[in-house]
Amino acid sequence: MKSTILLGAAGLCALAACTNSTPAENASRNLSQTADNIADDFSNAADNASAAIANETREMRSALDNAAETARDRAARIRDAARNSAREIGNAAEGR
Repeated sequence: MKSTILLGAAGLCALAACTNSTPAENASRNLSQTADNIADDFSNAADNASAAIANETREMRSALDNAAETARDRAARIRDAARNSAREIGNAAEGR
């Protein structure tokens, strides 16, 4: 009976020892989790940068389209003014 209790107690102690992590195991697990978190952060940063670049590209395209439209409008005004008088050419070139 005593040997059964002793073996049972030894088994429980062995089981308890298996569930406790060593400092090295804890450090390894923490480093692994930290590396995963850093990878997630880099992934999120890449996604955010891609979105920001896409947004800036849209804004730059819009600005270029607006500048092109303004240039076309002024060219048309200059052509129209050339038909009328030299004074109107200056006004048209200045966008008035």
